[in-house]
Amino acid sequence: MPRTLAFFGAGPQAGQYLDALARRPDVAVAAVCDLDRRAAEQTAAGWGARVFLSYEAMLEEVQPEALWVCVPPHLQGNVLLKAAERGVPFFVDPPGALDFPHARLCARLVAEKRLVTAVGFPTGFADVVREAREYLGANPVPLALGRWLRPAGAETVADAAGLLWTEGCRLVDALRHFCGEVKRVHALAAGAGQGGLVVQLEFAGGVGVLTCATFARPEPRVELELMGEGWCLEFGAALAAGHDPLAALRLVERDRTTILRRMNDPAADHAAAFLDAVAANDPKALPTGYAAALGTLTVCHAAALSAREGRPVEVAEV
Repeated sequence: MPRTLAFFGAGPQAGQYLDALARRPDVAVAAVCDLDRRAAEQTAAGWGARVFLSYEAMLEEVQPEALWVCVPPHLQGNVLLKAAERGVPFFVDPPGALDFPHARLCARLVAEKRLVTAVGFPTGFADVVREAREYLGANPVPLALGRWLRPAGAETVADAAGLLWTEGCRLVDALRHFCGEVKRVHALAAGAGQGGLVVQLEFAGGVGVLTCATFARPEPRVELELMGEGWCLEFGAALAAGHDPLAALRLVERDRTTILRRMNDPAADHAAAFLDAVAANDPKALPTGYAAALGTLTVCHAAALSAREGRPVEVAEV
């Protein structure tokens, strides 16, 4: 029997996973929930799935074996807590959370239930990231620069700290992947409406600087640059079509420049790893479980706290 899945969210974010799941004979989407009934109906039609306007009703009536949550944090309500209480494994993308207390509560409940979970941080599933990791070996990254500059107008983001918490956290997760755990954060807000944020991150072997901004721009700019003596690794949406910073890698050395474009589908590989972990009932099989994601969200919370209080913040504080 195919594994029964449910989707909360029927927008573009869900589409990448639905496309990947459509190629698998071992799963079936049985229910789709979205506040936009038309979007839910269009998605459900291709699967013969039931349509819901309430995730509570969907979880109660369908009792899925796994749940995908593909709505922004401010629209998620308590869906992750409800799923955890019912013992339903969940995959949530976009990452982020309603706020830090909600994230901590969810992480605690997931740990108590020993629940298989996944958060949409795709860093470890992109082939160009694996190439970069192999190039670095065990060597530390002395300096890292990240930029998450989005056009203004996103309904869910009031300031740059909010942008870091809900979107820029993807770059924070990538920085942790390459540079290790963050020890200390110092953030400065810029602009009358705090539309800009510069965050200095101190790692065990180096430092990183991450800039987030909601200022109006003609186009987004999402980049990550890792630098050391005689080399530079650049990830950037400008290197490839779309706004995915992990779509291409540029390796610059003293005597040559190499450009690699991603060949795999991180969303499909991430979904497959999640389903394998669900089948094995092994929460430790995934490096992107909610406990690991909480580490990234803790850094984001520390940055927001630092900007608000005007002082460096030790991550261990929060």
